[in-house]
Amino acid sequence: MHRFVLFISLISIVALSCSERVFMEEEGIVPLFSEDTIRFDTVFTVAGSTTKELRVVNPYNRWVKIDRIFLEGEGESSFRINVDGMPGGAENINIAPGDSIFIFIDLMADPSGEDIPVFLTDSVIFDVAGTISQVILEAWGQDIHLISDEIVKTSLWGAGKPWVIWNSMVVDTGEVLTVEAGARLLFHRGATMFVAGTLIVNGEYDNKVIFSSDRTEAAYNDVPGQWNGIVFLNGSSSNYIDNTVIKNGTSAIQLGNLFSEEAPPDLSITNTIIRHMTVGGISSLGGTVTAANCDIGHCGFYALYFAMGGSYSVTHCTIANLWEYSTRVTPSVLISDYYDYDGTRFTGTLEGAAFANSVVAGTLRSEILILPSGSETELPCSFIDSWLDIDNTDPLWLQYELTGVVTGDDPIFVDFTGYDFRPDSLSPLIDAAGTDAALLWPTDIRGLDRLSDSRPDIGAYERQPGENDEKSK
Repeated sequence: MHRFVLFISLISIVALSCSERVFMEEEGIVPLFSEDTIRFDTVFTVAGSTTKELRVVNPYNRWVKIDRIFLEGEGESSFRINVDGMPGGAENINIAPGDSIFIFIDLMADPSGEDIPVFLTDSVIFDVAGTISQVILEAWGQDIHLISDEIVKTSLWGAGKPWVIWNSMVVDTGEVLTVEAGARLLFHRGATMFVAGTLIVNGEYDNKVIFSSDRTEAAYNDVPGQWNGIVFLNGSSSNYIDNTVIKNGTSAIQLGNLFSEEAPPDLSITNTIIRHMTVGGISSLGGTVTAANCDIGHCGFYALYFAMGGSYSVTHCTIANLWEYSTRVTPSVLISDYYDYDGTRFTGTLEGAAFANSVVAGTLRSEILILPSGSETELPCSFIDSWLDIDNTDPLWLQYELTGVVTGDDPIFVDFTGYDFRPDSLSPLIDAAGTDAALLWPTDIRGLDRLSDSRPDIGAYERQPGENDEKSK
């Protein structure tokens, strides 16, 4: 009996001690914040921001009571807060010694009517018995042109407000979408641009057009798979892309589709960077591609995938592929006159695949694979005055023209892993390209002269006199 009474007494003592909350009563009590300023990257009107987290800690050895947590701007603020599950702010929040609460913050920027971003700021206010502390909130709000599930007729898209593609869009048959220098086309997750008509992209060397994700935070700058890509459907024609950056998608450019009687599409692409793609850079099913002064890399499977025939010309391009997210087993370049789909083989005629003054480099023993469909062992492919990452002991390469081709273990870029594919000072690419092809493209991807010295350099970049090896372009 005595033991039972003692047990009941101990429970009472513990319950009593747990119910006693000794609060800080001194003046000047200030919680500890995980950050004193919460900064958002550019937030698009209509779309809203990501959610950020603020941790509020009680650093004292007694309880702290926060009388009120609220936004200074309250009803007029673009920002929104949720305090430990309570939207819009809270009152009488008690925090145990050493414990914390979380505040979740986002914002919905109102349209400003301006092309340039507008600075937005507010503060989360904490009132502890009349002592006021704050955490500052900062963001840039950007008006946008929102394109969602639209069929686009002949249009001109210019610089200024970015064009944000939500879901997908189609350039209609017989229509032309022209994109001017400096325009930004930003795609939400899963969004695709389909082109049944014609796409003309007129970037400039110092004012490129951007195709990218709508996640503008620095942390997402080199993350692939954030949107799908550009798909040119059969029947599309006269497509042109110049001085453009296409990044952070699944497959940057796809040409052609199965089960169509219309002619495969064509594309001329120049002075363009394609990077950070989960699957591939340029993929074609029987299409026609002319590529010059292009830099293609960081693709999970293929940088160039030319299948089911077609016609291809690759001049002064740098194909430099490495992939760290998984083990890449496919070569950077595949050339074939067939395509297998769901047990059916689709074949076409390969008119030719000609590489001149170009680099094909990567982390595999051989970065080029040529696959003929039938008993013939040769397809019309040529490689002239180029640097190729291939196994030149393979008898396969005895069948193909390799005039002036250089092979080796390392093209010696300024920074391969940092995507700076300019030739280093000791690179075998320097002065190793052919003059004839260079006469057609006398300036490199940056608009710099490649004919001022004895011979041009292989690839998209011409090393300039006195150019240093800083890891930037």
